[in-house]
Amino acid sequence: MLRPLRYLSFTLLLLLLPLSLAMAEEKTQVDKIFERFESGVPMTREAINSDLALLSKLIATDDILRNEKLQLLKCWDQSAETDTDIALAVKNTSQTLTNIPPTASPHFITDLMLCHSWFLQLNGDVDSAMEGYNLSVKRAYEHEDLKLIADSRSLRGALYSYIGDFSAALDDLITAQDLYESLNLTGWANINLADMATSFKRYGDPQSAIRYYNKLKALYLKNNNQEQAMYVTSEIGLALDELGEHQQAIDHFLLSYQYFKEHQLEKVAATMATDIAFSLIKLHRLNEAEKYLTEAAAVISEKDYAAYSFMKLFTANIKFQQARYKEALTELEQGEKAFRTLQNDRGLTQLLQLKSDVYAAMNNLPAAYGALQEFVALTKKVDDNSFSHQTTELKMKFDTTRIESENQRLIENQNLKEQELALLEKNKSLQHIILLLTGFILTIVSIFAYKQVQRNRQLQVIALTDYLTKLPNRRHIYSQAAQYFQQALKQQSPFSVIIFDADHFKKINDNFGHELGDRALLTIASASQALTGNKDLIGRIGGEEFLILLPNTDAERACELAHQLQAQISRLGAEDLPAELKLTVSAGVATLAPQPNSDNTYQDKDFASLLKRADDALYEAKNAGRNCVKAAKNEAARES
Repeated sequence: MLRPLRYLSFTLLLLLLPLSLAMAEEKTQVDKIFERFESGVPMTREAINSDLALLSKLIATDDILRNEKLQLLKCWDQSAETDTDIALAVKNTSQTLTNIPPTASPHFITDLMLCHSWFLQLNGDVDSAMEGYNLSVKRAYEHEDLKLIADSRSLRGALYSYIGDFSAALDDLITAQDLYESLNLTGWANINLADMATSFKRYGDPQSAIRYYNKLKALYLKNNNQEQAMYVTSEIGLALDELGEHQQAIDHFLLSYQYFKEHQLEKVAATMATDIAFSLIKLHRLNEAEKYLTEAAAVISEKDYAAYSFMKLFTANIKFQQARYKEALTELEQGEKAFRTLQNDRGLTQLLQLKSDVYAAMNNLPAAYGALQEFVALTKKVDDNSFSHQTTELKMKFDTTRIESENQRLIENQNLKEQELALLEKNKSLQHIILLLTGFILTIVSIFAYKQVQRNRQLQVIALTDYLTKLPNRRHIYSQAAQYFQQALKQQSPFSVIIFDADHFKKINDNFGHELGDRALLTIASASQALTGNKDLIGRIGGEEFLILLPNTDAERACELAHQLQAQISRLGAEDLPAELKLTVSAGVATLAPQPNSDNTYQDKDFASLLKRADDALYEAKNAGRNCVKAAKNEAARES
């Protein structure tokens, strides 16, 4: 069936091609200007104002679509140089959102909402900005608006990165990057690439960040965009600070600082001054650092939350080291307010640590302890939002596959929409031809829909499979386990589970690299399949954690199998992995069994309870020194 449809679509395209070529026309001047804005290519302020003025003259009042585009450009082009400018932009976009005409397109409404959220973020209202970004992403997907999907996820990703949720940030930024590159929007792709690099830096991987920044800086210099190159230079300086290369960081900051001073971008230069001060503090050059902070304080106001918060933190650090403790507390109080307004937990943890040190130096031990308690709690929260390097890299690999698949589907659908809209617009005077073409297009859409059904079936399989080991993933294996559990209850037959993971797996990654870590996971998967002979009974439920289902297996046999599994993994590890890598696992075993002195009353009411007992047994095995098997306590199981 698919082959005749393929031939039919090819024949229809051959029929449409001459007609499309005959009706093709050169892009108008207006369209060319819009394309320049949409490409993200850097433009001077003079060029922007000139193009907007020209568009206002050339676009007819009854041209609804182009007037919407012009209004959106004016929204994004509003000045944001001062607090007053930003507040006015928030007010303007709020008024526009409350007076949207009923004829407005979904694209216009969503992009306007996104613009409003951006100015809310600049104004320090992070919660409202995030709420607006989330709604913009949702609406953009509903209408399959590729450019807006990329824009909204890029902005949301940058905000996630700032507040410390790096997993969500990278998911958004990778999606946006793939879309920008697919749409050939190089300018926006470069901006998004900078946010990706910043996310790596904030996450704690400054070397990867510097690699991305240097690539981006080379692109800007190649295009003679000195200003953007200087912004990237300052970001490289921040990454160098993370690596402890403070003098190199100062050298980079000074290049940016001097450039922005020469071009009278005082607020940006003041931000660079605070960065220079931080590096100087690390080198114990306090007098020089204080000079730069004093200069910055003359420009940065308390409404410039991001720059202001760190400026106050660095100033407090200097005063603390100079034993000016009361002054340090005053600076910390002001900085803390700004950090909390921005919900910047990363910066707030630094401030709380310093605050505890100041109180301790003043012999105010209760206050020092209180600040330290809050520091510990907040640090745990930040750590909980971050993953280990291995987990993040594995997630990024999985997400990249998912993102490419989702984005490709969106691009295909968008291409079909654009083809249809182009035909409708160019053939208004040929209604009978349009009807014919619509029939052709519907046939082609049916072909693509058929292919999409096939692709969705493949994606469903992928969604239930672990990408590395090809075993069932957590969702799939848990679903199977629940079915086996209910079957065991109904038939009053034994049902056991083994939950196990690799010992010291983080050390394997740290000492031998993630590639060998992946090989170790594959070795564990192979050993498990050799044990059960059925990979559908084995699932990978975490980074290095696996689950084996054993229907009709009692506790004694389950423990024997767990020991065999240990031996099999050690044997295969010795064959497939370097000799110095000793691969061992710890395992917990639990069995569904009746409670003591009861008639068919089971200890576990559902699979979650059984899994919890197995997990507790695994925890016991870890505490017992690892490389051993422990069984959950009940009548039908014994400890090993």
